[in-house]
Amino acid sequence: MKRIILFENSMRKNKRIISRIALVLLAVAIVFVTEQVFKPGYAIKSVVKVLSFMGAILIYCVSSHQQFKKVIRLYKIKNIKPLLFCMILFFVGTASAFLIFRNYIDLQSIRQSLISKENLTKSNCLFVFGYIILCNSFLEEIFFRGFVSGIFLNKWAGRIFSAVLFSIYHIGIFITWFNPLIFVLCIVGLAVVGLFLQWLSEKNESILASYITHACANVAINIIGILLIFEVI
Repeated sequence: MKRIILFENSMRKNKRIISRIALVLLAVAIVFVTEQVFKPGYAIKSVVKVLSFMGAILIYCVSSHQQFKKVIRLYKIKNIKPLLFCMILFFVGTASAFLIFRNYIDLQSIRQSLISKENLTKSNCLFVFGYIILCNSFLEEIFFRGFVSGIFLNKWAGRIFSAVLFSIYHIGIFITWFNPLIFVLCIVGLAVVGLFLQWLSEKNESILASYITHACANVAINIIGILLIFEVI
């Protein structure tokens, strides 16, 4: 009888893992197809992304009878002071990486992509970049570091899966921006960044820790974007 109960519990856990993986892959696939096949403006892509990522998390929470807050570790940061170094590191590191590899990046191609593909203009880019920093960073963190990383019983399996998926997910964004070498460096770099953000979130027991650090990197990225839109660089 005890073996039967253990077997049933194991089957329930496996079904929960499989359903969670299916939701994750479906959400990422919808975002990727929207980006690469339908190619709408940034506003529509953002709506699709919010519905896909949030929808996957909410469906799982409802079906598994778990609290949204607990699933994504949405708790207050106990001590923000140690995070200040990470926030500065991500901002400075992102800006420095751009300066180091600037000569290997086709800035004109990126500018044209932002204008024609994302429909960004001098009048709307500040609003879009503000959304990316405040909202998109949070959405990606609760999905990848909160929801995806908790799929497997083995923590390292979840961490690696989340980091790799986070990296692959970004391919649709910059697939045409860089030469092969820079492209590979970006993919590897994003996976490493994903692991670091995961560690930060777990160490602070809050998704908000990785969120504000992620947002700082996006501040640097979007300053570069603004300079491109306004043709300063």
